[in-house]
Amino acid sequence: MAPLVFGYHERPSPLHGLDGRVKLAALAAVSLASLPAGLLALALAVVAALGLLAVARCSPLRCLAGLKWYLVLLACVLLARTLTTEGEALLPVPWLPATREGLLAGLELAVRLLVIALFGLLLTFTTRPSHIRAAVEWFLAPIPFIPHHQVATMIGLLVRFIPVILNHSAELDDALRARALDNRRNPLRRMTFLAMPLLRRTFVTADRLAQAMEARCYGAGRTLRPGRLTRRDWSALGATAALCLLLAGCR
Repeated sequence: MAPLVFGYHERPSPLHGLDGRVKLAALAAVSLASLPAGLLALALAVVAALGLLAVARCSPLRCLAGLKWYLVLLACVLLARTLTTEGEALLPVPWLPATREGLLAGLELAVRLLVIALFGLLLTFTTRPSHIRAAVEWFLAPIPFIPHHQVATMIGLLVRFIPVILNHSAELDDALRARALDNRRNPLRRMTFLAMPLLRRTFVTADRLAQAMEARCYGAGRTLRPGRLTRRDWSALGATAALCLLLAGCR
């Protein structure tokens, strides 16, 4: 399920036609605006992100299914904050130090991280990696002493590699199931059978990619140059500003 969600997918949607710089700036703005936001504002941001994914013709349920292990991590974060934050006891159980303040703080942190992940998923789903690389290079070009082309290339390759790694993981998992290796009782043993081949395939793929780029004389001249912003791009920026003001106002 995850390889079907992560990465660029061609769809006839309004979000796919937006400039990559607009979507990258919107992701940064929403991420910064969510830091001081309260639980109500963050819940509205989650609804907005799921609605935008639906507009981009990506099923919100499929997105949440693709983020299932990320949701497990957020549940662990929520549990840790609930048990470690001092305050009013949530349950009359002496051996379970759960507090109401910890639950609220954990919910805010978990939902904040979920908002950032959903908007980041929206960016990668609707934007080609080459456009993301061009947008990053355009933003970093005015900053001195930063190799903007190298940084943009690394980010573009990272965006491309996420679906590749997930596909390798799915293939290895199917191979383990076919050999009945997933029935072992020791979870660390199963993790070893999956992690070591996955790391090897990832490094081999990265080495082949580096050799292919070197053989084709990859350089700065091959970077895509972004064009001018259209009226639809400026409208998207205005909608992003309105969402950030809403996040700042609803605390």
